[in-house]
Amino acid sequence: MILPSLAFTVTLAAAAERWDIDALMHALSRIESGEKRYTEIKTMAVLKEPMRLSGTLSYRAPSFLEKRVLAPFEERYTVDGDSLTIENPAKGIKQTLSLASQPAIWAFVESIRAPLAGDLATLNRFYKISFGGSQRNWLLALVPTEPDMARLVRFVRIRGSNDRIDRIEIEETGGDLSVMTIEHQP
Repeated sequence: MILPSLAFTVTLAAAAERWDIDALMHALSRIESGEKRYTEIKTMAVLKEPMRLSGTLSYRAPSFLEKRVLAPFEERYTVDGDSLTIENPAKGIKQTLSLASQPAIWAFVESIRAPLAGDLATLNRFYKISFGGSQRNWLLALVPTEPDMARLVRFVRIRGSNDRIDRIEIEETGGDLSVMTIEHQP
């Protein structure tokens, strides 16, 4: 009987191509570490023209994340577990704080760190989640549910392909917008 075996083959192919939030989180959770270059454009009401930043993003599973701004100035944000360290050498700033003591900052950090770790439970703790698209072109939309964060940020949109995050957009409640494009070398 060819018909039943053909139906079984089509069912297996459809299952193999399933792409939903669980498949995305599983794919992202397999990444142990990485460093990528980024460009970020910030459009802010207080600026006459958008500000362009560039630098590197580093991740080490499950809880280390570092954003280094290299231009137009130097700044570093390092998250390791519950600890956030902010450094600006030109201003002589080095400050460390606990994420648990700063719920809005913690929620913001998890908008990037939790997807990289494939940690859906943490995303659900801080955000209402929408997911759509295909494996080659997906969109993860996050609306803050943590009250302090919700007063500051309207949404976070993360776009990607397969197990790559390509773009992170953050729109603040006042209309300011940040768009980070992550470079992937072949």
